[in-house]
This record gives sequence, structure tokens and C-alpha cells, in this order.
Amino acid sequence: MTKLDLAFTQQKFSKTTQHSSPSPQHDTSFMWGLLLLVSALLLLMKESVNSAYFFKINQTGQHFSPELLASITDMGNGVVTGSILVMILCFKPAWILRVLLAAAICLVMTHLLKNYFDAPRPAALLEQFNIIGDARHSKSFPSGHTATIFLLAGTAFLSSKRLLSRIFFVSLAITVGASRIAVGAHWPIDIALGAIIGWGSIYVASLICKERLLSARYQYLILTALLLLLGTLSALSKSEFPQMPIVDNIQRLYLLSAALCLYISYQLNRRNAGSNVINQSKT
Repeated sequence: MTKLDLAFTQQKFSKTTQHSSPSPQHDTSFMWGLLLLVSALLLLMKESVNSAYFFKINQTGQHFSPELLASITDMGNGVVTGSILVMILCFKPAWILRVLLAAAICLVMTHLLKNYFDAPRPAALLEQFNIIGDARHSKSFPSGHTATIFLLAGTAFLSSKRLLSRIFFVSLAITVGASRIAVGAHWPIDIALGAIIGWGSIYVASLICKERLLSARYQYLILTALLLLLGTLSALSKSEFPQMPIVDNIQRLYLLSAALCLYISYQLNRRNAGSNVINQSKT
């Protein structure tokens, strides 16, 4: 490890220990959130309740701009959520390994359950309802978009003590989840299970993997590689809203913002680490 790398790590370590995040085992509010999500899932297992909430939320969506709903629901897209996570991890580097593990758990669980149940989407069973974007007919249960956005919300919730930050990200996750119903892509029960998977994934990852501060070199290598992967996925994946170019433009804006945040973080911390090395050499 170089002197610059060591100074950088020492500086980050001191900041992390001063603002250590609460232990997930003792965060009762997080567990209450998980309990509420499980209760919602059990309630929505009754078909009449599931259908009633779908039509109520879907019809409410007709009062909003399609472009607005599409932009909100796309925040659950892995590219957008990943970009926001990169920005968070620039300030919470000790959570990099936890988030990577949680993302792997979330991805595997979501795809396994989607393929196992292969549940029909609203477009496969209903004729008259509000639908925005491309109509999909299979693999509805659970909602992948909701899982990823609740993974983001759970990460922000556990890694921060700030009440406003927690409220903001949880409210964002709920809004994105509801938007999946408003655009006609999912049933409410899909949203409930997706939320449980995303919320639970970061909890499990926090229990398995302790906060660990990697060296500066590995931090930025991992985040840069993640950002390049997200950019590649954005370029290769098919848009859910091809008739709304604003959605893709906003997605690129998130990627650009994450890249800019990563660059600024690197430059600032390299400068601060360099100053520490100079001060240490003088003493």
C-alpha cells in the first residue's frame, strides 16, 4: 500500500468510525418495516384484495402525466438504482461489500422466483386498464423494479442515522413501487414481495458482512467497474418506454451524475490524503 493509499484509508476510517451506522440487529424500526411488508403480502394473498388495490392504484395513475409515471417507475430500473447507489457509496465506502452482496442476493432471489412462479401480468388477464409503455405478459411475481428500489432504500436506511434521509428514501421506494401498478406492469402482491426481497437482502448482507473499509485503490476500482457495467447495460438493454425518449435521457443523466460524483470524490480524497502525507512527513 502506498503512503497516499494509507493516508486516504486512515482518513476515511476516522470519518467512518465517527459516523458509524446503527447495527441492523438493533435497528427495531427496520424490523418493523419488514414486518409491515410481510403483513401487506399476507393481506394481498387474497385475490379480491389484490385485484381491488390494483384497480384503485391503476385508475389513480390516469390523473398523472404518462411521462412522469414512466420516469418515476424507471427509478426502479437497475441502471438508475445502481447509479444512485454508486453516489451513496462514494460517501459510505465501508458499505461497498455489503451492497454488492445484497445486490447479488436480490438478483438471484428475484430471478429464481420469477422463473418458478411465471405468474401472468395484468396485461395477460385484463382488457381494460391503464397501461403505459410496452405490455408484458409473464413473470410478474415478484417485481424486480420494486426489489431494487427497496434495496436502495434499505441501504440508505441502515447506513444513515438521519431521519429525513430515511423518510425520503423509504417514501421514494413506496412511490416507485406504486408506480409499477399505475403503469400496469404489476399486481400489488408483486410489489409487496419485491419490497420484502430488496429490504431483506441488505439486512441479510449486513448480518453476513461487517462494515469493511477497502483501500482507496479497490474502492474506486470497484465503483468504476460497477459504473461501466451499468453504462453497458443501459446501452444494450431494451427500453420499457421506447415511445418516451425522456426516460432514457433521464437514465443517462443518472449515470453521468454518478460518474461526476465518483470523479469529484476521488479528486477531493486524493487531495486530502496528499495533504495528510505532507503533514505526516513534516512531523
